[in-house]
Amino acid sequence: MELRVNRDGLPILDQFSEEGFIDCVLKITDLEEDECLYRFNLRASYGGIDLGFRVEVVKGIQGGFDSDMSPIREHVYKKGIKFFRSGSESDHFLCTLAKLYGFSEGELKMIEEESFTGIALHQGHIDMASEPIKIKIFGKDQDEDLEENYNESFFNLDLKNGFVFWNEKDQEYREQLIRGLSV
Repeated sequence: MELRVNRDGLPILDQFSEEGFIDCVLKITDLEEDECLYRFNLRASYGGIDLGFRVEVVKGIQGGFDSDMSPIREHVYKKGIKFFRSGSESDHFLCTLAKLYGFSEGELKMIEEESFTGIALHQGHIDMASEPIKIKIFGKDQDEDLEENYNESFFNLDLKNGFVFWNEKDQEYREQLIRGLSV
């Protein structure tokens, strides 16, 4: 897989979008870890503008399904992935995503923090530091207005190679996702 990047080495945000889906590729920068969390910035470029936000991911996420493909309750990570606003580049990211999703080009500001429940779409042991991990994330799944706010997407994390592929699960979640990430 060859990535298109800008002159600063940042991937072009929507280069893998196809068949009406908007899939985002973002570069991991400033990776830090402690005993419980990975912390990093996600960065990309779109239309000559640098975009990004900060992320925390629970360390040690394991395969979410047993050999019968039944979910493993202990491997569902409530608030396992958190997005954080890191400045104007986060607002640019949110405005760009809204535009790519087909919404009006109004000014949006990213919320300071948003949490997602995560489940790895794998079976068995996963070494997050050296293996790509496919995570399905659920936004606003603890919300009192589930019908109005609930959203799903895929957050495919590749720490070893330094990228996240944040992909749409279904286009019907676009509005809820933008609303959930906006102030």
